Amino acid sequence: MDHRNIDPLLEECCRRNETVRACRSRGNLTLDAFLRAQAEKVRTNRRVKAPSDPGDFLSIAADYVAERLGEAAGSGTVAALSLGVTCTADHLGSLFNSQSFQSDLLYAALLREMGDGSGYVPILCAGQVELGSSSYARGISAYTIRDKKQLLPLFPDKHSGQLASCAAPVDRELLDRFRKHYFGAAGSPKLEKALDEILRALYETEKAGLAARFSDQVTMAGATLSRGLFRDSAPVLVYMEAEELLRPLLLRELAEGRSLLARLLLEPELRKAIGTAELPDGSRLSEKLILGVDEKGRKLSLRLQEDGSLIGEDWRKQPVRYPVEALRGLLEERKLLPGVLSMVILLFFERGVTWLGGMFQAGYLPQWQRALAETLRGAGLETEAETVLAYDCTGYISGPMFSLYRGEGFATSAGPVEFWMEKPSYSRIGKLIAGTKLWDAHIIGLSEMYFDLVSPDEREKDWYPRIAEELYWRYPRNGIADGNT
Repeated sequence: MDHRNIDPLLEECCRRNETVRACRSRGNLTLDAFLRAQAEKVRTNRRVKAPSDPGDFLSIAADYVAERLGEAAGSGTVAALSLGVTCTADHLGSLFNSQSFQSDLLYAALLREMGDGSGYVPILCAGQVELGSSSYARGISAYTIRDKKQLLPLFPDKHSGQLASCAAPVDRELLDRFRKHYFGAAGSPKLEKALDEILRALYETEKAGLAARFSDQVTMAGATLSRGLFRDSAPVLVYMEAEELLRPLLLRELAEGRSLLARLLLEPELRKAIGTAELPDGSRLSEKLILGVDEKGRKLSLRLQEDGSLIGEDWRKQPVRYPVEALRGLLEERKLLPGVLSMVILLFFERGVTWLGGMFQAGYLPQWQRALAETLRGAGLETEAETVLAYDCTGYISGPMFSLYRGEGFATSAGPVEFWMEKPSYSRIGKLIAGTKLWDAHIIGLSEMYFDLVSPDEREKDWYPRIAEELYWRYPRNGIADGNT
């Protein structure tokens, strides 16, 4: 059988990402063994004495979810979060990205491994990612053809640069435009039927229509979507906007002024120290703490200064400056958002809740951890530095994949649209996880991995169909449908 050579694509991914390289070296591990290893990292972190109790975060999460999904969902979410781990691999609104979705299913299996029986899978989603990013919160991703991933926009192109946290809800006008553009064309009737059902279930309900923000719709849509993917009972995926859950904690800590993060933001000596902390890529920790939002919902990268001000440039390259006195008010108004480093400190280093992210996070988070600890030691905060270093930040959950959509002579990484079409039994997920090895799981996810790691102008010709054709022959047992044995 003449197979398509995908080894050069795999080699390029290994060259560009240390997590992928590490996975190849221990690739004979099955995915269920991989999950047990991640669970042990969580248990190790739970033995660290956290500076703060996570109860305040759990209370905020319970209220957030209960408001959108009901009291039972709020209680179930807290039960799962009480295990001391959350998935941080997802981007807000990227419900249909196959890599994110399969990582959510892996995370659900990890929670079961740790003894959870709540039936809810709490996922902390980054809202400070643009709608038009590679994970495509702007619309729906479908993987039903050989030649490319289909990106079907709900939001117009002019909103591509807007942060998901700042997006208005999907409304009737957007839905009508989507249907007019994509329905009735010469395409797949099976795909069109699935998209019609998904739109009706997720966005064309009274509650979805009353949502004030896109992020509210995401939580409701994710729960509805997860209930329609399998022919039998499955856990509910609970997508929560990370910034919205952690912003109240940051405001409270700024008011009290005692926590590690508050001191980094408020004390001149620590602000000076963190301003000089350089990372391997040449950036600084002071750039990761707070970000700004312009009048159109676009990101403003900001650097914390010794005097407490935040400075940067807008899209016109005009200087932007926020004084320290305005910090709390602008956070309350969502004109400033907690950056990723602030959220890591708040939830992981201060409250001991392990972050399991993706291949990139597993690389940069340990670097941030070491740089922060060195900064604290240089400022004489030895105890705080030791606590930061005590946590294992190398865990990850997103990247390995295990389920394929099989077409005529091709196979692609399956996302929610494909699961909605095929309706497998949920028990099949456990069988696929147990029967797939770690390196094979990265090969199954190669199309998403290569897309993430290699820029468009550097990608090899016909890379997507090459992968799709090879996966069809290489992994006949990893199809979604229950008939694939």
